[in-house]
Amino acid sequence: MEKPNLNRRELLGAGICAAGLNLASITSIAKTADNEQKNTSLFDKIYGCIAGAYIGSAFGVAVEGWDRSRIFSQYGLLQDLQPRPAFNETLPPGTTEDGMERQKFMYLAIIEKQDRITADDLVATWLKVMTPEKLEGMKRMTEQFDRDLMEIAKAGTVLPRRLGEKGYPHLNAPIRCFHPIALINACDEQGAIKDMQDILRVYQPAESDGYEWGKPYMAAVANALRDDATIDSVIETALKNSSADIKKEIQAGLDAVANISDPINNRKEIYKGFAKLYNKQTDSAANAGAYPQSRAHECATMAFSLFKAVKGNVKDGIILAANNGRDADCNSAATAGLCGAFSGTKTIPAQWIEQVDSATKKNPYTNSQLTIEETAKGMYAALQNKAKKMEAYGKLIKA
Repeated sequence: MEKPNLNRRELLGAGICAAGLNLASITSIAKTADNEQKNTSLFDKIYGCIAGAYIGSAFGVAVEGWDRSRIFSQYGLLQDLQPRPAFNETLPPGTTEDGMERQKFMYLAIIEKQDRITADDLVATWLKVMTPEKLEGMKRMTEQFDRDLMEIAKAGTVLPRRLGEKGYPHLNAPIRCFHPIALINACDEQGAIKDMQDILRVYQPAESDGYEWGKPYMAAVANALRDDATIDSVIETALKNSSADIKKEIQAGLDAVANISDPINNRKEIYKGFAKLYNKQTDSAANAGAYPQSRAHECATMAFSLFKAVKGNVKDGIILAANNGRDADCNSAATAGLCGAFSGTKTIPAQWIEQVDSATKKNPYTNSQLTIEETAKGMYAALQNKAKKMEAYGKLIKA
């Protein structure tokens, strides 16, 4: 892997305040990068993963909760970013939603620390960013439980790793929200899993299926970032980090896309296969929980299956996931994030990136107005810093 000549003194001396998150400094760190970065495959994969997840989120939010017939009736094939309703206003096409707001907190924490983060680091970043005005504005971008968690964290009565004890179990947060954790652990599948399990305690109780389903997804994204990753190596990594029951369900999803060479035009066949796994009957099952279409197992299985079907093509993955409906924003973000980690930006329309960046800059309610590229540069710099620290440690113990 190429190592660009980053100006480390400028990067690490950007002056982030200890008493509060200095967003101007975060922006400075994110922008501190040589053009050589753009020539490295790892940087492009990081960029592609972030762009894929953001765009997938913004793309699917317009049809979140819809069934396939309603999407077909209104759009035929949804192929463009749509406006996002938010309380009494409409936000422009390219506006993301609650999952990406959680991601943005993680990105800010990692870029500030320039290394892996813990549950404590994440919650500390919440407290730095969450002014009373921001907390009020969050209702346009997030779920109520996000705001409840913020208020509890602000009160300081519950430790970060215990915040999720009364949260909703089995949801898809580690699949649709935890891309930053996989990125800072690029090529380190077990590191990605370990950090996910720590930080998920902020959001979900210990009995949640999210921990076990997060393992194959985190490992797969970390593997996809490798220079020598293949479609098969990514899927094999996911299966290797799965229990027997999880392997069985993932395989059922993979079977639904098997032998389909043109997935967009043959999407009805794929959707029929998914409908056998995830449908109104399974949604009403006793163990379905509060958000039956937003469970970790469906989101992960769809992400792996559609990744395989489109061969890592981000654009096709987004379109295929969004037009399936159900939890369309989560499934699109998860699919596209994995695809982007594998294939980078080459299959992402530039116009989509521009639309999301434009909507972000206009959004007064978002946690971070960094562009996708600025975020990618900040993450790449953090990964380089982490690698240098590990290298220095290796030299120390060998001395």
